[in-house]
Amino acid sequence: MLPSLYVGLKDQETRYRKRYLDLIVNNRVRDIFWTRSKVISFVRKYLNNLDFLEIETPMLNMIAGGASARPFITHHNDLDLDLFLRIAPELYHKMLVVGGLERVYEIGKNFRNESID
Repeated sequence: MLPSLYVGLKDQETRYRKRYLDLIVNNRVRDIFWTRSKVISFVRKYLNNLDFLEIETPMLNMIAGGASARPFITHHNDLDLDLFLRIAPELYHKMLVVGGLERVYEIGKNFRNESID
């Protein structure tokens, strides 16, 4: 059964764990998803028009590096290998710039294990 459209979905834990319910009953949340997508598309188009090259760099690394935050660690079962989720992509970007790709950008995720504000 869906939450009341009049009352909406108020419990934050439920909103994040059952995002599909939140999207069904909260138009504002759905609008935020659309706005975020449009902003990212605009930034991508803007940088591409300036002859920047969009790149993707690894999310999992053998060694932790790139910033001073403590890294998150995960385990790759098939390889029986502990890997670190990236803290920052700058090292890979610098290598590409040194290699001759002078105008690069990346829209990606970073995993900083820092204190909560």
